Amino acid sequence: MKVIELTNVSKSFNKGSTKTKILDNISLTIEKGEFVILQGENGSGKSTLLNIILGLQRPDEGIVKLFNHSPEEPESKISVGCMLQKAKVPDSLKVEELINLFRSYYSNSLSTEEVLRRVGLEHKRFDWAAKLSGGQEQLLYFSLAVAGNPELLILDEPTRSLDVTANSNFWEQVRKFANQGKTILVVTHNQADAENFTGLKRRTLKLSNGKIEEIKEIQDTVRKVHQDKQADSGGKLGNSLTMLVEQTRYEFLELFRKPTFLLGILVTSLLVAFFPKNDPNSKLYLVGLCAVNLLLIAIDKFGIRVATERVQGWIKILRVTPLPPWIYLTAKMLVFLVVAMVSLGLMLALAAWRVGIVEPLSWWLLLFFSLVLGVLPFAIIGFALGYLVEPKSISSITALVLPIGLFTSGIPLLGMPSFVQDLIAISPFYHYAQLVLWAGIRGSYDGYLGLHLEWLLWTAYLASFLAVWAYRRDRAAE
Repeated sequence: MKVIELTNVSKSFNKGSTKTKILDNISLTIEKGEFVILQGENGSGKSTLLNIILGLQRPDEGIVKLFNHSPEEPESKISVGCMLQKAKVPDSLKVEELINLFRSYYSNSLSTEEVLRRVGLEHKRFDWAAKLSGGQEQLLYFSLAVAGNPELLILDEPTRSLDVTANSNFWEQVRKFANQGKTILVVTHNQADAENFTGLKRRTLKLSNGKIEEIKEIQDTVRKVHQDKQADSGGKLGNSLTMLVEQTRYEFLELFRKPTFLLGILVTSLLVAFFPKNDPNSKLYLVGLCAVNLLLIAIDKFGIRVATERVQGWIKILRVTPLPPWIYLTAKMLVFLVVAMVSLGLMLALAAWRVGIVEPLSWWLLLFFSLVLGVLPFAIIGFALGYLVEPKSISSITALVLPIGLFTSGIPLLGMPSFVQDLIAISPFYHYAQLVLWAGIRGSYDGYLGLHLEWLLWTAYLASFLAVWAYRRDRAAE
């Protein structure tokens, strides 16, 4: 059975004004049960080849199949475990929590105890991932690779930072997987690792000048490979609800273990307490500040969080698992909703208590839900920005977007041409403003509630496509 199949694959990158071809018309097939070693000098394209095999990057030309699926489909990763370079797990989770999170992505995962025992991290299960030494960190990445009990194990320079004992234990576990008939692809230029391949039937490939050359060598022991009659990965996606629950749980742990993020949001919410009491315009001020604050949380705060995850390489690790993008984005959205509702609830409570706004409960509830639901499309846009730009650029973009949003929200300006007013009607900021005015200040509302809801729904729909595209694009894995 073909586990990996590349047909006429090419990939080029622009370096200044020069276009350099990294992979040149490569065709490669790796069968079930093979032990394959990929060698090559630094910069020869080994990591690019792995990224294409795993669907992290798209080839310029050619066809790639992983377990007979496109590598961009979550189904292709059902039986794949990866240990990659330039990827980092969050520092706010413990070893056991990370393993449990990864186990939830697979339908046939090993137990947490089995994973910890295999990699030799039993005594570190309750330690923070950020506190591990370099060698222990490598073993943690190996534990995440094997947590799903994969049929294909991909190891990119796996023995960096390992001491002699950990190195020996690592290769012993790899050999056990190999002797079970698993397919293994190892990328290494460490000649010392070659001693650990003795006794295994293996192929050695060398990547040079964009071409793959197969190095003939003596094959040691022929392993018995348990052939699978199925023509795919032989598994199915894990339970979607379980994945969503565990991913959401992780997102909340990440949130609460970094309290400065929440404190920064709540401090902004306290500005309502400084409103003048019994001011006739207090409701208008409240609606405006609430809407602006939620937009800041959606675009700036959460956009920076996503961008930071991408830069650190966490998204790269997630993308080589079967976790569907929609589950990842839904978990993010649920966390945003909770944060937005807490912040908004605090602002409205202060408005009633400190500012003296007196309205029936139905008014407060209608305003609350209109503000929260109306900002959802902008939260999705914020996630997409996080996949597209650097963290330090998010705030600059927000500083540009908010004035545009204010200008297009429908506030009448003297001398504004009629065609500009017509263009404003297509701005999602305008429809969000009209929705909250409908809920909070009926006298300023234009009377087209259904139209505004439809526009916001379409904005959310299009923003979701943008976010998924940005999540899957080549640079999101860099």
